[in-house]
Amino acid sequence: MTDAPADPLAPLRILAERVDDPDLKQAVRDVIALVERDTSLVIEQTLIATDIAARTKAGDWFQNTELTQIGNDAGHILREYKAQRTALGELTAALTDDSDAGE
Repeated sequence: MTDAPADPLAPLRILAERVDDPDLKQAVRDVIALVERDTSLVIEQTLIATDIAARTKAGDWFQNTELTQIGNDAGHILREYKAQRTALGELTAALTDDSDAGE
């Protein structure tokens, strides 16, 4: 994996520090809540993957119900993140179009 930037949340920190408008401040809080939720989900799923790897390495077997639940959860999360990625791309394009129109 590549090295992460020193502070990947720096742009969000700058935005949170500089915003004064109450509605915009709430929007920033909502974005932070989304990032927190997604971070928690990634941590949880990474822990599950680590557990699966350790159990498999130890020769442990999974029950079909466990595998079914893991697969269902992964499928749900994957669909959710794909939809989120698409929506983020649309937002980025809209912001780019707005900035291009202002030039």
